[in-house]
Amino acid sequence: MSSIATTSENKAIGARITAVRASTGLSQSAFAASLGLSPRAFANYERGEREMPVVLFRALLDVHGIDPIWLLRGPEPVPVHALECHLDLALLEAVVRVIEEGLHRAGKRLRPDKKAHLIGLAYRRCALAGRADAHEIRDLLSLAA
Repeated sequence: MSSIATTSENKAIGARITAVRASTGLSQSAFAASLGLSPRAFANYERGEREMPVVLFRALLDVHGIDPIWLLRGPEPVPVHALECHLDLALLEAVVRVIEEGLHRAGKRLRPDKKAHLIGLAYRRCALAGRADAHEIRDLLSLAA
């Protein structure tokens, strides 16, 4: 079977699985059993020695409510549960404010679906940067309007 993930990606996913298990308070054996795995197989995934199959991502979602995107990408050290919303309202407000001001100054309007897409894109980029970057938001706005 070929591997899609790199060794470092497998180790990062393994560290996130370890964080999930630790958050439950279960032993490796008990956590493995909750997922229908042998303790040895689970230990291999946790150490990042084996690439996790899709069925295991699904089991972690179904049994423990863990967001599969977080398992793949992180970066938060604390497990993220599916359907949890990590929305920074202050950041969102800043993004919307810059977009609204830019549209007003330019005398332009966007269809609601286009505006929502622009706000979402700008929010995600600013969230990755950890701050509202008005210059980058205006650049995105100039492409949309």
